Amino acid sequence: MEVRGVSGRRWVFLFEQKVVPKELESRLGKVLAQLLVNRGLEPESFLNAAVPPAESFNELTRAAEFLLSAVKKGKRILLYGDYDVDGITGTAVLYRVLKALGGRVYPVLPNRQTGYGLSRQIVKVFESYGEVLVTVDNGTSAVEEIDRSRLEVLVLDHHNAPSRTPERALLVNPKLLPEDSPFKHLSSSALSFLLASLIIRETGTELDEEELLGLAALGVLADYVPLKDANRAIALKGLKTLQRLLVKEGKLPGLRSLMELAGLERVTSSRVYFDLAPRLNAPGRISRPQVSFKLLLAKEEKEARQLAEQVEKLNDRRRRLTRKTFREAIKLARRERGEPFIVLWKEGWHPGVLGIVAGRLSSELGKPVALFSVSGKKAVGSLRSSSEELLFEKIQTLSRMFLKWGGHDKAMGLTLRADDLPLFKERVNELFSSAAQAEPTLEVDLPLPLNELSGVLEELERLEPYGEANPYPAFVDRVQEVSESGGELRVNRVRVVCYDRRVRSALAKGKRFVYSVRDGTVVLEDVEDGAL
Repeated sequence: MEVRGVSGRRWVFLFEQKVVPKELESRLGKVLAQLLVNRGLEPESFLNAAVPPAESFNELTRAAEFLLSAVKKGKRILLYGDYDVDGITGTAVLYRVLKALGGRVYPVLPNRQTGYGLSRQIVKVFESYGEVLVTVDNGTSAVEEIDRSRLEVLVLDHHNAPSRTPERALLVNPKLLPEDSPFKHLSSSALSFLLASLIIRETGTELDEEELLGLAALGVLADYVPLKDANRAIALKGLKTLQRLLVKEGKLPGLRSLMELAGLERVTSSRVYFDLAPRLNAPGRISRPQVSFKLLLAKEEKEARQLAEQVEKLNDRRRRLTRKTFREAIKLARRERGEPFIVLWKEGWHPGVLGIVAGRLSSELGKPVALFSVSGKKAVGSLRSSSEELLFEKIQTLSRMFLKWGGHDKAMGLTLRADDLPLFKERVNELFSSAAQAEPTLEVDLPLPLNELSGVLEELERLEPYGEANPYPAFVDRVQEVSESGGELRVNRVRVVCYDRRVRSALAKGKRFVYSVRDGTVVLEDVEDGAL
């Protein structure tokens, strides 16, 4: 029998579809075994995640040789990162290791006005100042810019590769590896960390590799890459390391100051997603990402505090801009509901918040969304898809229209001429016209009474960190009792939180509800729709 929630989602009961082997259940327990099977995870390798040896990634070994040669010859090395957390942390990791080697290294981070990736103008400037260019979290699609350059180029990137890639660069991109490679889904910060580890082992440099691991973990989580194989190992070990470095040993004063301002006492995956990553992303969205870069590398307490306060102020502004842009965009989007692909543009929208807003719209409308900020003759945009519909493969067929572009299966950024926006809208709707509109669903792992939750919390912790490809567990139970006192909501005598007014108002005795668990907090996700 089909069950729908008041959120509009159809419930999918995974425990009815996925059979757990008896041996696995007896060894790990019913809950943990079911969760692993539901996610298609191999129990031993997942629960005992280990970072695979970087030496087995041949291109990384060549990249280490490339950089060591450049340092030895005293060449000027330009690190060109990205303005998001993955790009910033990846750049910070490489900067620290190359600087420790005595390298002549200069970090450069673009802002939203400069736009994502390389342009011919930027490359010309780099040719005047450097001899070696290392791109971090960009470069795979900058074919003409790199191939016409006089620079020696190393590309460290994890964005999807177009049909043509740069020929004059040493390209290190895990997306080009076989599907079964443990490195396949690495983020750029994870790539940088593995490369840094190789260099440290090769040279015997005295550098705190644990701090680099912690920075890489931030990038892995913030970029929502699949948390399996090498990514999971780096995120898992990196979070534990950060907790110790920040809370017990008082290291990384910039991050520690940011945690204090955010009121955080622990470093967990959910705290990275909802507190640290948005703050570290804020300068790159609406100002200069160098603020977050300096914060990550800060050594003095006074400087660290000042940078953290600056980041906090920028994040407050980012929130206001996001709310304003969403209100404007949702009004326009509702007029386009009949289109398979929502394409909207407006002068004055801040390009730094378009990705956030496009993601929310796509989730709410159940279809791909592209938002563009128009300035003069150019339009800078972000594309998002929250469904199984993949963007990259289809969108790249229109690449001749784009001035700059790049991205992943469900998230892309591109720049085109403002005059081409109507044509772009027409073309993408033709491309996606045959795509069935995604039906919103809520996957339910298994039944678990709320009053039994405390007995399985340790099991749930074994699956941390949660995120892409390893979502927070969702359980179903039935309402026996609802109470509210002093703003505290309790269901079946257990304290819960609820962020959806529809769900909260629909709670009634006898109804089934779905809840998730995040850092030990019970979050109400949905309540079944219809009368009892």
